[in-house]
Amino acid sequence: MKEIYDKLNYYLNEICKYLEKENAFLLENIYAISRLNDEVLKHIEDYRLDNKTKQNKLTFEDVFLLARKIIASIDKSYLESFDNLIKSGELDFSFESAYEDSVCISMHRKNQVKQIININREFNYNDVRLLVHEFIHYTNGKHISPNRHYFTEFLSIYFEFYTIDYLLKKGINKDEIDYFYRIKNIKGHSTVFFQYEIPLLAFIKFGNLDDNTISLLQQYLLNIKKETFEKECSILCKNLSLVEQNNREKIKDKSLGCVLSEEFITQNYRYILGTILAIYARKYANFDDIVHLNNHIGEYDNKSVYDICLSIGINIKDDQFLQKTFQALDEYVDSKQDCKKI
Repeated sequence: MKEIYDKLNYYLNEICKYLEKENAFLLENIYAISRLNDEVLKHIEDYRLDNKTKQNKLTFEDVFLLARKIIASIDKSYLESFDNLIKSGELDFSFESAYEDSVCISMHRKNQVKQIININREFNYNDVRLLVHEFIHYTNGKHISPNRHYFTEFLSIYFEFYTIDYLLKKGINKDEIDYFYRIKNIKGHSTVFFQYEIPLLAFIKFGNLDDNTISLLQQYLLNIKKETFEKECSILCKNLSLVEQNNREKIKDKSLGCVLSEEFITQNYRYILGTILAIYARKYANFDDIVHLNNHIGEYDNKSVYDICLSIGINIKDDQFLQKTFQALDEYVDSKQDCKKI
């Protein structure tokens, strides 16, 4: 294992140097995030999420106008920017899966910000869901700050849930929108995070990994078998090696730590936390408080993630937080179809 540990230590050191500058929240809260992730994955593994969506005859104009109604119901002040998307060329729909994914890209150059929304059409009401999600990114994308980075997925996912509820209340067919997409999405991110969280946690807490690391983990943090830890380290080392090999050109322009982190580490936990906070806020938080946060995210630079959550009615340190979250999650799943936990 020494060779694997040595190589993995090199990768994890590069990753942590990058995270220290760009994602300090993950480094500071790795243990709490890992425990939360374990509980979330255990809970959602019992869901039966086999809903299938059908295509329909929604046109580009249908999607745009329906999304416009939803945007107006969130905050009418957004309409000027939304209506300008087509004229400015900032919105594009693909018809042959031209894009890998639906995205909102914000490019900051000097004092100017250029934003583009690309939507991979699915030819059903998912197009509306995706457009609202990406437009919320668009509304806060002009701000460069750690808190915008941490909260932007939460905000987009929250209003994505709002969009689904809006459409279903208007009587659209349930089989024309993937109302479980975010639950399946968090399961995917949670599963990947689960595969590397312990080696990352051990490196952050105890430094370089070696044969003594397992005893430190067992003594201070969690009960894990030596064979399990070694297997997870081997898999992570192999995966990071593949990322390095497949991104030689990117590494010339970016640091190795940046490339390794961007491949999955900086994404997984934000989608996990974003979805958990969004499903909690859907049940317990005030809608107007979430809109206010989205509109003023650039003014929260002096506040911690904990304080920002408190400002919208979410106490992440509440002993009942996880229990309330799972109650909200169960209610959402049960309300969307006759789908109880197995």
